[in-house]
Amino acid sequence: MTDPAAYTSSLDTRTPEAPQLKGQMGPIALALTVIAFAAPLASVVGVLPLVVMFGGVGAPIAFAAAMAMLLLFSVGYTAMSRYLPNPGAFYSYISAGLGQTFGLAASFIAVLGYLMVGLGIAIFFGIVAGDMVINTLHGPSLPWWLYSLALVAVVGILGYLRIDLSAKVLSVVMVLEIAIVLVFDVAVARSGGPEGFSLTSFRWDALTSGSVGVSILFAVITFLGFEATAIFREESRDPRKTIPRATYLGVSFIGVFYVLTTWLLVLAYGPSQAPAAATADPTGMFTNAMVKYAGVWAGDAISILVVTSAFAAVLSCQNIIARYCHSLGIDEALPSVLGRVHPRHGSPYVASLVLTVTMAAGILIFSGTDPNVTYAWMAGAGGFPLLFLMFLTSIAVILFFAKRREQIKDVSLWQTLVAPVLATAGLGMAVYLSATNFVALTGGNTLTAIVLQVVIWALFGAGLALALFYKAIRPNVYARIGRQQLN
Repeated sequence: MTDPAAYTSSLDTRTPEAPQLKGQMGPIALALTVIAFAAPLASVVGVLPLVVMFGGVGAPIAFAAAMAMLLLFSVGYTAMSRYLPNPGAFYSYISAGLGQTFGLAASFIAVLGYLMVGLGIAIFFGIVAGDMVINTLHGPSLPWWLYSLALVAVVGILGYLRIDLSAKVLSVVMVLEIAIVLVFDVAVARSGGPEGFSLTSFRWDALTSGSVGVSILFAVITFLGFEATAIFREESRDPRKTIPRATYLGVSFIGVFYVLTTWLLVLAYGPSQAPAAATADPTGMFTNAMVKYAGVWAGDAISILVVTSAFAAVLSCQNIIARYCHSLGIDEALPSVLGRVHPRHGSPYVASLVLTVTMAAGILIFSGTDPNVTYAWMAGAGGFPLLFLMFLTSIAVILFFAKRREQIKDVSLWQTLVAPVLATAGLGMAVYLSATNFVALTGGNTLTAIVLQVVIWALFGAGLALALFYKAIRPNVYARIGRQQLN
């Protein structure tokens, strides 16, 4: 077998005595950690009805198509992980396949994308936490941003500590989220819905009767986060096995979970009525069905667990962004202080603290806005750069193996070319749909959409410019970008 270490560089500037990131996450813990970013329960409540609205009764096919495309992406992504045992995910992969210039630019908009999604979900947390306190717990009415700041503080503490603690917290929350949705699935399956069991949702013409592109776009966005498995490489147990297993497990589980639940949500209203119900009340569609089929207690449980779902998503986001910034600090592409590791907890504590302050500042900046509008456009806009980076990563996989065709012999053409090409085509279409539907994706305000696009591409351009500056003025830093080979 070819030695993967032969294709990695030793440009890590840390001394052997310097503290290293620590963790012992296995495939299940790692999969749950990144699935938490997708906030499965919040997606079921807030996004599944949108897929039904645009895709009609064929909405389950949209999730199946998204799962198939992302599994194809995972084939090349995980194959490359065997020969690129560096943390950094998009940052390292794009640097290795497309060069350090694109790699640094990619890291900038990766941080932006995850930060926007995380901040948007933190604002959403403030909304649902406030509603839960008033309507479920009959407590006082407090400003939403107080709940969001409290969330940022708690997440900041967990992010400062060893990743294994966060993984345990996320695992518990994920189990609770999945359990309450399965209560709904079982209740509807036992009843059969008002029109009885029907497999209409799995006929292709059922999906093509709606807005296929938009429904698949929303479906793809609900998976985002699974690709971050590689960012936790240093904190995983036997990463050569853990990373691929966690990636496939994450995509497969969440895909089957969404397909099954969307089908049963359609059955809960009846295929003839489900699209109209989604259009009339998308935010209440799932909760109303839950109360009808499982009882009021289940509706109250949903209101509580949506809060914990948002908490888990922000915690996952904190861990992901902190490790991106840590990698950039190690490579000295950003201030090296970001690369410091806590001597006891083995966590990127400086990067995590900087992120906590940034998140808190963001909450305060938006405290005077309408949180329902702000979280929607922020979360929607954050998904666009992440989709774009998945597209670039698929291209990077193809180029990475093409350059090493004579050196790497123990991978198949399916892993290095066929699956990545198919994934690139699918992700390219997703990026196109995301760009052409960006106004709808960000809440319907054209000016907001234009400003966000300018910010995203300006930051990407700034990353390109900084990389070229390093190449010309500080070649040693340029060589370290992504911790790639010098040649």
